[in-house]
Amino acid sequence: EATFHHRGYTFRITDLPGTYSLSDYSSEERYVREHILNEKPDVVVNVVDANNLERNLYLTSQLIDMDVTVVLALNMYDDLLQKKDKLDLDLMSELVGIRVVPTISNKGKGVFRLLNHVIRVFEEQDPAIRHVHINYGEEIEASVLKLQEQIRLNPSITDHYSSRFISLKLLERDDSCTHILSNAENFHEIRDLAGREIARIESLFKTDAETLVADARYG
Repeated sequence: EATFHHRGYTFRITDLPGTYSLSDYSSEERYVREHILNEKPDVVVNVVDANNLERNLYLTSQLIDMDVTVVLALNMYDDLLQKKDKLDLDLMSELVGIRVVPTISNKGKGVFRLLNHVIRVFEEQDPAIRHVHINYGEEIEASVLKLQEQIRLNPSITDHYSSRFISLKLLERDDSCTHILSNAENFHEIRDLAGREIARIESLFKTDAETLVADARYG
C-alpha cells in the first residue's frame, strides 16, 4: 500500500497481484477477487497492456460483471504508437462504459492524467461511465436471469454483491463464490437451480458451461 496526495485528495493505493482473470485457479486470482469484493475500493484502476487487448480485456469484462467502478489504464501505449496502430480511445471508453487513459508507466507519462480521471470518475463527473452488460448469448442469459431472480430475494447479499456476477460464477462452477450465498434462506434452491441450468446449457451446446462463458467473454 502507498499513500499519495493529488488535487486535494488523499489516495490510499493498494497494488494487487497481476492476474488475467478473477476465476478460482490460483491464489493470486482469489486474493484479488476477495479484496475487491470485501474491501470495496472506491475506484479500481485496471492496468492493461495496450498491445495485448484480447487477453487483458478478459479481466476487464469480469470487473464489468462485478459492477465496480473502474478506470482503465492503457499501458505501454508508446509501443502501440510505434507500430503505427490506431485506437479510438473515446469510442472504446463509450463501448465498455469505462474511462480509458493511455499511460507509459516506465517513463512516468500519463500518470497524473490517470489520477485526474480517477477523481472525475469518483466524483461521478465522467459522461462516459455507464454500466454495460456483456451479452453471453440467449441461453446463458436466460440461466443468469433465473438465478438472479432467486439471489435477489436476499437484499443482504445484493446490497453488497452483484447478482449477475454471482450468477455467472455459479454457472462456471466457481465454488468459492458459494460462500457468499451460504447464509441465504434459499441457498439450497439457488444451488439446485444452478445445477439444473448448467446441465441444460451443457446438454444444448455439448460443451462445459465454464468454457461457454469464457468464450462469450472473449467474443
